[in-house]
Amino acid sequence: MKPNLANPSAGLEEWIQEHVPKRIRDRSDRTALYLLATTAVVYSLFPLVWMGITSLQPEQLLFSWPPQVSPELWTLAHYVDLIETNSQFFIYYRNSVITSLLATVLTITLGTLGAYSISRFEYRGREFIDSSILLIYMFPAIVLVIPLSVLMNDMGLDNSWFGLSLVYLTFSLPFSIWVLREFFNGIPYSLEEAAMIDGASRMQAFAYVVLPNALPGIIATSIFTWSLAWNDYLWSSVIMTSSQMQTLPVGLSQMLSSANPPWGQFMAATTLVTLPVLLLYIFVQDHLVKGFGAGGVKG
Repeated sequence: MKPNLANPSAGLEEWIQEHVPKRIRDRSDRTALYLLATTAVVYSLFPLVWMGITSLQPEQLLFSWPPQVSPELWTLAHYVDLIETNSQFFIYYRNSVITSLLATVLTITLGTLGAYSISRFEYRGREFIDSSILLIYMFPAIVLVIPLSVLMNDMGLDNSWFGLSLVYLTFSLPFSIWVLREFFNGIPYSLEEAAMIDGASRMQAFAYVVLPNALPGIIATSIFTWSLAWNDYLWSSVIMTSSQMQTLPVGLSQMLSSANPPWGQFMAATTLVTLPVLLLYIFVQDHLVKGFGAGGVKG
């Protein structure tokens, strides 16, 4: 075989195809894929694992060199100190839980109804709504800080869980409608017709036929909305000006504002904040992949 001087890599590929058995090529491809996947997993999980290890190390080992990945001495002192000396932490935790759940419930309720109407009904302006549904979601959040903060203040909804949840709707609702619309488009209308022929009303067919089939999309948008509210710093710091109404991201940032931050407590706090997210994603990961995959491929 003569070398291809114009494209040397093509000549190498041809040589491999001719001289390397297929089973060895397939095994090499699988090995490379596994190595790539393992590297990505280690790169993603290492900060979380290191955070958990640091939260269990004694204070004198936090800045030791070289760092101890598996220290001989483990302690829960940082968690105990966090509970005993930082009572505000649980107030922040309560506020984050309430606002995240409230924003998720509002988003799923309005998102399913809005997506269903776009998918099933014909009305004036439907095409415009359908084509521009992600327009608001594409704007940077900082652009809407002043108008939304003024609006919440004029309505008396600043420093309130409901007001902050309404602000989250401006970004989570367009995305949820976009994802759920594709799920509803993929559900045959004949299933609803069969239910209505059997005596079900439109809403009964929607509740008992459409929603169960769209469950992966509903779970995916719920996790997206909950994560958005749980991790938000910008809107919480703008809308929640009272220290008793601030959420976890704002509260954690205040722990680092002192000249000598309590790094052990901070790592313990961030571990407690991260655990619910990890557990939630582990339990619903199958539905999450189906939901985002269908939302991006269908239609």
